[in-house]
Amino acid sequence: MITIEEGCYTGNAYLSLEQMQVNATYIYNYYLKKGWTAFAICGMLGNMQRESTINPGIWENLDQYQNSKNGYGLVQWTPASNYLDWCFENSLNSKYMSSNLARIDYELANGLQWIKTDKYDESFQEFTTSTQSPSILAEMFLLNYERAGVSALEERQSNANYWYKYLTGNTPTNPDEPDNPDTPSVSTKKKKGYNFVLFNRRRRI
Repeated sequence: MITIEEGCYTGNAYLSLEQMQVNATYIYNYYLKKGWTAFAICGMLGNMQRESTINPGIWENLDQYQNSKNGYGLVQWTPASNYLDWCFENSLNSKYMSSNLARIDYELANGLQWIKTDKYDESFQEFTTSTQSPSILAEMFLLNYERAGVSALEERQSNANYWYKYLTGNTPTNPDEPDNPDTPSVSTKKKKGYNFVLFNRRRRI
């Protein structure tokens, strides 16, 4: 069930594009005030759309409490206990947008989750102030932060370009991918007339 908390949509279901736009705008304004560039925010949003449909209260495969190893939240923290235990210790509601963003802030401040790679040796802090294109920063966030089992890189880059254009009104300088996603950014497979939604599995630290 999707509800509105703190002005954002949250709950264990996939968001529509219109709902994602509301949540993305909240995240964009939040991180602009913290000094992030629009490029970095949209690179991260491109990943969040793939991971969770920008939903702070969603479980991997919608399997709430069925598997403690499942992912949860905006970036699908895996196992979910990495995030949920931290919320409990800090008296935070895990499904709130503010709690999800507070966790990302905590990781940024304490050197957690982000691991430099051979391709991108920037730190998490350097990522936040980067002026590289949204598509490049979407890949950087994927490789250095998400480390997803299924990269779906082009989808994440397309998402990032879309959010940059939607939120800033400007076209990315090097949009290599289409910038008009109109469906939730999770992988789907049709089998015997049903849709099966598959979230990425990834390693977490």
